[in-house]
Amino acid sequence: MGLERTEGTPELFPLLLNAAEQYLAQIGLSGLQRLGAESADQRELELEDVTAFIQVSGGIQGGFLFSVDHSLSRELAKRFMVEEINDVEAGQYAVEVVAEIANIVTAHSLREIEDLDIYLGNPLMLLSRDMGMRANVFQSQPYAAPHGRCRWIYIPKMDKAELASIVTVRG
Repeated sequence: MGLERTEGTPELFPLLLNAAEQYLAQIGLSGLQRLGAESADQRELELEDVTAFIQVSGGIQGGFLFSVDHSLSRELAKRFMVEEINDVEAGQYAVEVVAEIANIVTAHSLREIEDLDIYLGNPLMLLSRDMGMRANVFQSQPYAAPHGRCRWIYIPKMDKAELASIVTVRG
């Protein structure tokens, strides 16, 4: 499944998946299972209901997406908050929690790369139901959990035109 590694560029996607799995286990999300990996052979990918996009610049160029269905986003909100919250409150915090988890996991996955100056953009949040993602090159790993589905996506080396067109409306 891996992309060809260019000289001096580490394989980022395995670092991202490792950081994601560790962090989700740390906040108490159990039963997370990897499903069949997806790659750019498809060129287009359906997104879940809520998606956080974090642009990476500096020594590494690209973007990371964390796409989560509504039921799992509410469960993540319940597990993320310090105090216990109900379903209504979880629904209110779910989008922000998805963004924060994407930010934390992306930062953790990149901290092992010490010799490059890497900058993370602010998470861009999309209510992405009935939306897809299109890119010439990407890596994606979908997951299933008892509370829903999610997917991590890595898009390397995007130019501005590609960045502006990665999200598509599905009809």
